[in-house]
Amino acid sequence: MVRKISKKVVEFVAQDNYTKEEKEEMDYVLRTILFESIKLISTIVIFSILGYFIESVIIISIMSLTKPFIGGYHEDTQLKCFIATMLLTAGILILSLNTSFTFWGNCIVLIICIFCIYNQAPVINPKMPITHPHLIQKNRDKGLCNVIVLGIVSIMLYKYSDYYLLITWTIVFQTILMFNKREKNKS
Repeated sequence: MVRKISKKVVEFVAQDNYTKEEKEEMDYVLRTILFESIKLISTIVIFSILGYFIESVIIISIMSLTKPFIGGYHEDTQLKCFIATMLLTAGILILSLNTSFTFWGNCIVLIICIFCIYNQAPVINPKMPITHPHLIQKNRDKGLCNVIVLGIVSIMLYKYSDYYLLITWTIVFQTILMFNKREKNKS
């Protein structure tokens, strides 16, 4: 349904004034925004009911700022994607509430994640394909830049707030999910 809405909106807005490549790019961006918005709102509502409003906003915001650009694990239906997002958010929240890093441990974990993203991103997934080399490079740069900025924020928050753990664990989960082998094993 989201894909159909996205295509119709792009067709209406773009009409004949844009190339096929530009329309594909607009469709991809709009689809990504719509999917992420649905997950954002739903997850925040559920975790707010459980008393974790701010935490869920932080986790989902970080996912939204990184996932579309670095790629990785995608489900084939909106429901599966929502369930995966809920499980990931719960896992990140539980780890953040029950673990801590030393300052240098936090820095090292973030550096390893940035290194992995630098070497691997973006992961091209058949369920959310990008076919043009310049879009691939653009997404890689955006994803890497977003993770570096979020890593710096995590480091800066270390002495002042435990929210640094939410940021670090979310980056760790996003990095791990780039190495999804399920699609390769099916073929």
